[in-house]
Amino acid sequence: MSNVCLSPKETSDALINSSTVKASYTPGKRMLLSVAAGFYIALGGHGFIVAYESLFLRAAVFPVGLMLIVLVGGELFTGNCLMTFGFLNKSISLKDFIKTLVQVWIGNFAGALLAVAILYLGGAYAKPILAETIAQVANAKVSLSFLQVVMRGILCNILVSLGVWFSLTARDTAGKLLGCWFPVMLFVLCGYEHSVANMFFLPMGMLFNSSVTATLVLKNIIAATIGNFIGGGIMVPALYYKCYYK
Repeated sequence: MSNVCLSPKETSDALINSSTVKASYTPGKRMLLSVAAGFYIALGGHGFIVAYESLFLRAAVFPVGLMLIVLVGGELFTGNCLMTFGFLNKSISLKDFIKTLVQVWIGNFAGALLAVAILYLGGAYAKPILAETIAQVANAKVSLSFLQVVMRGILCNILVSLGVWFSLTARDTAGKLLGCWFPVMLFVLCGYEHSVANMFFLPMGMLFNSSVTATLVLKNIIAATIGNFIGGGIMVPALYYKCYYK
């Protein structure tokens, strides 16, 4: 075991242990941590909108949401997809696995909507440029086909789940921050689809663009959720479980 970081095998062991802990949370604790995570991702999303004129800057700002979750605590659907490690290792049951992911997804949505309400009522989008930007971003997202969102969701959560993996390998704060930043920055830079981020972008966009309807919002978020699970809940865990445990 290195004093600097965990090896890939040691990290996958840690992910299995983490899965067991996450599955053991009470519904109340899980919901609080999930709402917090959705709220933090939304704050990162708001930073993305504020910095929108610079492609690199908006990509650089958004990862703050995951950094907050990793360092202060939170349950994020896209990161929790890695609980597949625990299921494959039979450390958690299929029932607990599904229950945890569903509860976390709901809590993340609630946290994102809370951020929408606070930012909107606080006048953060009273500036015309921000209102126009969020309307533009939301419209672009709901204009994608279901298949396009799924594919972009797969690529997104390959990177986000590996960002969580990177942060887990590190033994110090700086390492965890950098581990979060690089993969998440890349997914934002490339324009992939993150279900929890869209739980913020799309409801906020609805307030400023009537063409962004509730039906289109749900369609996008469901497609992104499916893609995110395939990328971070199947492809990454299945690959490395096969490599390290079979």
